[in-house]
Amino acid sequence: MSAIAPATEAARDLGLEVLPGTEISARHGAHEIHVLGLGIDPQDDSLMDALRQLVTGRRERAERIVERLNNVGVPLTMEAVTARAGGGALGRIHIAQEIHSMGFSPTVQGAFDKYIGKGKKAFVTKPALTCEEAIDLIHSAGGLAFLAHPCLGQTPKLLPHLLQLPFDGIEVYHSRHSPGHMEEYRRHAEAGNLLITGGSDCHGAAKNQPPLMGRVRLPYAYVARIKEALNRRP
Repeated sequence: MSAIAPATEAARDLGLEVLPGTEISARHGAHEIHVLGLGIDPQDDSLMDALRQLVTGRRERAERIVERLNNVGVPLTMEAVTARAGGGALGRIHIAQEIHSMGFSPTVQGAFDKYIGKGKKAFVTKPALTCEEAIDLIHSAGGLAFLAHPCLGQTPKLLPHLLQLPFDGIEVYHSRHSPGHMEEYRRHAEAGNLLITGGSDCHGAAKNQPPLMGRVRLPYAYVARIKEALNRRP
């Protein structure tokens, strides 16, 4: 998360058109919801302070997960997990990769299914802002807030409630959205006069799957509308 500004500058140096962004894991009641921010100021103090606190919370969570894994016979160390994260924000994916590499699960996903997924012996709840707090932070940083990948998790069941929040748009195009899903969420966006965005949600080769970067194409007309909305912001 602290790499937003350097990544933005690197992309601009390559002559690429850039909308600085962030994705925040937030909560709505007991459920995890992802909030996408586009067009943010990567130097905004309030947003950066909040993201740094979330990074610290993720490390503390990782330490608790490692302790629980040790208690159930998986001799994982924080040093190994930290090294695998390569200086980035620690996440369960790094723990799962290490569990898999040690031979305690047949796949990276298997580590979630057996040890660190919700309801499993080593699961620890992630520290999170509320959706409202995440949206407010994005707005205060000059950005637009989007409901990310509404097809995933519990989001479909919560959609009527979530669309009552001050989201600016919906991530309609996504690597795991079927054509039917995209049409459904496009209708929701149009009915609510909301912007439309999209993305691959690429996590690199973290789960030994082919990279998805560039696989999802968003019609440029939607990008133009996002840029127009950003230009209208005070």
